[in-house]
Amino acid sequence: MNLRPLSRRMQGLGGASRFVGAGLLDQVVIAAANSANTLLGATLPKEQFGALALALAVGYFAMYLNRAVVGDVLLALASRYDGEPRVRLARNGVATALCSGLLATAIFVVLWAVWPNTGEIDLSQIIWLAPFMVPIMVHDTARCDYLADRRPDKALGIDLVWAGVQATLVAIMIVTHTFSAGGLLAVWGLGATAGATVYLVRERRLPWQGSPLAWLSETRHLSGWFTATAIVAQVQVLAISFIVAGRLSKVDLANLRFVQTVQLSPIQNLITAIQSLLVPRASRNAAAAAKPGPEGIEAMLALRRQTRQLATAFAILGALMVLIVWPLVSFVLVHTHKFAEAAPLALPIALQGAVYLLQVPFTAAMRGMHRARMLFLQYVVFATVSLSGLTLGADWGGLHGAAWGLLTGSTAGLICMVILYAYALRWVGPQPGTPAPERVEVPQKPSEAPV
Repeated sequence: MNLRPLSRRMQGLGGASRFVGAGLLDQVVIAAANSANTLLGATLPKEQFGALALALAVGYFAMYLNRAVVGDVLLALASRYDGEPRVRLARNGVATALCSGLLATAIFVVLWAVWPNTGEIDLSQIIWLAPFMVPIMVHDTARCDYLADRRPDKALGIDLVWAGVQATLVAIMIVTHTFSAGGLLAVWGLGATAGATVYLVRERRLPWQGSPLAWLSETRHLSGWFTATAIVAQVQVLAISFIVAGRLSKVDLANLRFVQTVQLSPIQNLITAIQSLLVPRASRNAAAAAKPGPEGIEAMLALRRQTRQLATAFAILGALMVLIVWPLVSFVLVHTHKFAEAAPLALPIALQGAVYLLQVPFTAAMRGMHRARMLFLQYVVFATVSLSGLTLGADWGGLHGAAWGLLTGSTAGLICMVILYAYALRWVGPQPGTPAPERVEVPQKPSEAPV
């Protein structure tokens, strides 16, 4: 009996499992670094915690805009290349992240200087983030570079540097009794600085060596729509903070952000990890599906199979999560004096997490197929329904009603995504009944397929 094919298959499975394991562990590490601000900030007085939450909301708004321009494009586009083309994309992407960080720093300083900070919307803590927006954006781009190049172990390495430096500095703050909202933001930025530095030294890359203009020119077919999508998505996230703080109070915002951090943030971090692994794979399958003949058909079927199997798995996982996490979180909140009033938020936020999970495979497939315009349309629907539901829910039912309004928006976004995915599949793979050419392969032109 020849055991060589079996041995090669087992080696392949072992390599794949290490790849997935490193990708998931990487996201756990960076999620811990990001969530630490909110979890540790919850120990502060609620007024200070609310100001911290607003500063983080603005910081994430800037970081995710940069990810749309650079990081998401690296995952969807650079994953299709090897060698010098991929290196060039990464080099230009880092230079673009540098410019984004400098622009964000200037805007944050101006906001801090002119914002009145006399009402419920307090942006006084944003100044602590301003010096670190460049390394935060460079580090985020570095992670996407490694993931696009199918090197999640390298991404894990720089994230461990970030988390390790941040944890050390937090411990020093606690020991020296200098723990504060501004200190949490500063050590978060210092962790990002350490991680970004390791990346630049390891790759022998200087941020100013690339060309942001070349990046925008080469990736405009994706980065433009990805940026528009991110603007809608991040305006929606930022608007939630401002609507809750403005229509209700900073205390209500602190309650909402705490429950979301405990219950929804782990789900969102898992989603980010899975997307980082699925999008490059979906992108390669979508590119191969444009080839005529059996190879294109097989790639098309692989893309559909991946989406179908993951949708089933995440539907089951989401249902189990609601059944287990909802009563557990509700019980803990009820018996925690500081956040007992937030206990009713546990159910709608648990359901929202389940909806987000179910949407993952469809979003990954759409990004892999480069259907940027359709993703933009989906986010417009999602944001519009979410903010409308939030506003009406807050007026009618306070914070509890606002949470159910957000769930309505998430459900509408899922339905829209599934419909658009089904429509986009009509242009994936060789057209039925079209014989494969014997000698010359003519790739499909981008203009022939909707984006």
